[in-house]
Amino acid sequence: MPPPTDLPAAPLTRAEQDRHLWSAFRFHSRTFSLAARFLPRPVRMPVATLYLFCRTVDSIADHRIREVGAAAALDELHALRRDLDATLHGTPPAELLWERLAEVHAAFPLDPAPLHELIDGATWDLEGRTVETEADLLTYANLVGGCVGAMMLPFLVEPGTDPRPLDGPARALGIAMQITNILRDVGEDRRELGRVYLPMAWLRERGWDASILDAAEPPAGYAALMERAMALAERYYREGIAGIDRLPAGVRTGIRAAARMYREILNEVRARGYNNLTTRAYVPLRRKLLTLAHDGYERRRHRLRPT
Repeated sequence: MPPPTDLPAAPLTRAEQDRHLWSAFRFHSRTFSLAARFLPRPVRMPVATLYLFCRTVDSIADHRIREVGAAAALDELHALRRDLDATLHGTPPAELLWERLAEVHAAFPLDPAPLHELIDGATWDLEGRTVETEADLLTYANLVGGCVGAMMLPFLVEPGTDPRPLDGPARALGIAMQITNILRDVGEDRRELGRVYLPMAWLRERGWDASILDAAEPPAGYAALMERAMALAERYYREGIAGIDRLPAGVRTGIRAAARMYREILNEVRARGYNNLTTRAYVPLRRKLLTLAHDGYERRRHRLRPT
């Protein structure tokens, strides 16, 4: 599909631009856009804007590489980094997303570091770096997930409050969500991009190599491998969720909703017999809404895990 910043030729009103951006946000993430509706109104568009910035970076690493090749995609990523720097210095390119990101930065001064970390994570992918160890997995998950929590903190804390004390929990939640993404997309990442984000050391411990992920169904012992990764994600979810009560009351419901709905993807992987090689787990809307009223994750997890 066209980039989220593409607009019709006719001039749009501010309200029409907002609707366009929100529609792109909702198209790319039903879960996060749903959770964002539980945030205070002044925070919703900054969240959507930063999400679409993240999506633009991701699209270079995941889609443009297939269209133009890794070298050209890296050139595009370098150009995007220059556009980001210009935007943060108050001279954004004449495109809606960059103009709105400049507005967000003017209203809620953003720390440039997390935004650049995301680009570093995309560089990791475009350069074909592998995830050899658990430490590599956590480094990568922080670059492409932890940074998202950190970059959004300035407009989630009380105005004038230093967001840095909440950097740890925010990054933990982002890391947990990124590991969840990885577990949802194991087969898709392998088939479409030739990427493996599960630590190769974990595979080698079982006498496997990456070709095991080409199987039509999970091999014996695969559920235990998935549970190992899920336990790592759950550890970071606990750390991240524990920090939500340190946020202002008005944003807690929206952030808690995002955490609960996304974490439930892990249970959906379990419910599919851990087959994330040929299927992609998703959480139905009804279950997402149920998680808002009641956190039944642990109970369902206990029921779905192999005995």
